Amino acid sequence: MVAAACTGGGTADTTADTTGDTTGETTEETTPPDTGEDTTPEDTTGDTGGAGGEFDTYTLGIFQDVTTDNAWNMLDTAGNTVWNSYFLDPTTASAYQIALPGLEVVPELAAGELPPVTQEGDVWVGEFTLRDDATWSDGEPITAHDVAFTWNTAVEFELIGNWEDFTDTDIVTSVEAVDDYTVRVTFNAEPGLAVWGLGNSVPLMPIMPEHYWGPIVEEARGTENPRETLLAASGAEAPAAGPTVFADRQEGSFAASSANPNYFAKGEEMTSGDVTYTVGPFAQNFQFPLYGGQDQAVLALANGEVDLLLNPLGMQQGFREQVESNPDLTAVVNPTNGYRFLAFNHARAPMSDPAFRDAFSILINKEFVTEQLLQGVAFPLYVILPEGNTAWYNEEVAAQIAEEQGAGLDDDARRAEAKRILVEAGYSWETEPGWVDSDGNLSDEPGEGLSFQPGEGLIDPDGNPIESLELIHPTAGYDPLRATFGSYIAGVAQEMGIPVVSVPTDFNKIVADVFAVDENNEYTSPFDMFILGYSLGNPTFPTFHQSFFGTDASDNNTQYSNEEFDAAAAAFASASSVEEAYEALWEMERIIARDKPHVPLFDTGILEFYNNRVQFPFTETLSGLQFGSGMQEFVTAR
Repeated sequence: MVAAACTGGGTADTTADTTGDTTGETTEETTPPDTGEDTTPEDTTGDTGGAGGEFDTYTLGIFQDVTTDNAWNMLDTAGNTVWNSYFLDPTTASAYQIALPGLEVVPELAAGELPPVTQEGDVWVGEFTLRDDATWSDGEPITAHDVAFTWNTAVEFELIGNWEDFTDTDIVTSVEAVDDYTVRVTFNAEPGLAVWGLGNSVPLMPIMPEHYWGPIVEEARGTENPRETLLAASGAEAPAAGPTVFADRQEGSFAASSANPNYFAKGEEMTSGDVTYTVGPFAQNFQFPLYGGQDQAVLALANGEVDLLLNPLGMQQGFREQVESNPDLTAVVNPTNGYRFLAFNHARAPMSDPAFRDAFSILINKEFVTEQLLQGVAFPLYVILPEGNTAWYNEEVAAQIAEEQGAGLDDDARRAEAKRILVEAGYSWETEPGWVDSDGNLSDEPGEGLSFQPGEGLIDPDGNPIESLELIHPTAGYDPLRATFGSYIAGVAQEMGIPVVSVPTDFNKIVADVFAVDENNEYTSPFDMFILGYSLGNPTFPTFHQSFFGTDASDNNTQYSNEEFDAAAAAFASASSVEEAYEALWEMERIIARDKPHVPLFDTGILEFYNNRVQFPFTETLSGLQFGSGMQEFVTAR
């Protein structure tokens, strides 16, 4: 999710959230991945950081519907898409935020730095004070009572998704208002940096206005399913704490917000990284028109109908020359904070079998797809932590994992290894795959004069034929890169006799299906495999591993469970130093690479286009301008 920077577990361009250390003490400096394209941001020194002017309307083009006006919903799995975050996240505020572009944890609604916790008998206690001059957009003061109300509602109603990261009920036992501006958080153990400091917990939790939501919560409390009732409630009239306020939304067409007339931070100066700029908003209105494709969106940009195109996937390289040749437009490229992946349903055979997952994954020649089929516009991934998050990236371990997962193998080597794994695990075929000579003799290994014979009819170790398996993925119209991977993966699986069907599916339907929960908020997992991507959140302390893969964790829709991983996640969460957390993080990466709830596939540098009638205080930032929801509180007119 996205605020002044992302603070949640992540959003599904897909859904999700992270955090990362900015000290640079834990790893060597690395450079953005080589995509085969120039990923150096355009030189916009003369275009950014100036004292631009106010203007009427900032227009941000989007490519999928905004589906909710309710910020509770936007942070739960039901509405946790990046498109909802682009629109609604700037209406929210929290005690602390992640500042861009330097990725520092800084006060937002808080009156100062986060104080250390203290021990009081058997419990630990942390307190922070809110500034006393902040009000909601309707003029009501923002108080500690709002913070306590938000946490208690999320816990009582068992909200999931990013809410589970913010509430941290495994260690946080209560959140109380000591007085109007002092928040007291009680812990059952000494909290680590993930809970009190750099990570996603109560200090970074978006705050909801009790005077608006209180009656709605009270009414929902008496219904059969309080969570669903709250998430379905309208937030169109809800007061905002952030720089924008909801104005309108029309399904299939647009969304709109307006400047918060009482935004507490307007006019203040912020310094992050090596950039100093003034907080707005400087626009009075914010429009989010929906475009059916990038071609019409780029045309609208050139015609002056839109100022910035928001897309977590980045814009397609085919439009870059067209944009760069137009003196009225600018293209910028930044390293990303996210990844695109294949997910297995660990609750359904044969995906529940580690041998099947290993064999299936080794067949995927990521280098061939990215370099040949995608013509170098993407780069292969073997670990989840993005290389662009240089403070947390471990180049040596990432290289080891890549080698272990078959990086660089040719297609025949992949087929031979997949067959070996399946045979040793007890699988067989109606027609066995292998390499045959001119006389039809079958070999398990490739060799001179041999040609590959595809297999048919995979049979599981119990002697049962494996029925057709579905691989659902976005359509080519939404993301041609993932559509290409989906079609390719189904093809190489079928060559080995694994009956996989590629199923291109509307993005919002994929999210609704793979994150579907029952009345007990447990994932129903009505899928075999899917391809999606996470736009990761807070890069200052990457907590997303636990969110995605922890047993019973908020975004663990693959049904993956492993005690070894849970122990590493617990070590990360309780770490009191960045060094301890760093070691635990890379242990989690090793386990995930081995167990494969997600198989990282690829990513790209994020390419963005904007019209030069607007300017930004900076354009070089992790995951680009869209990581800050298009910089709605900072953009000015040229």
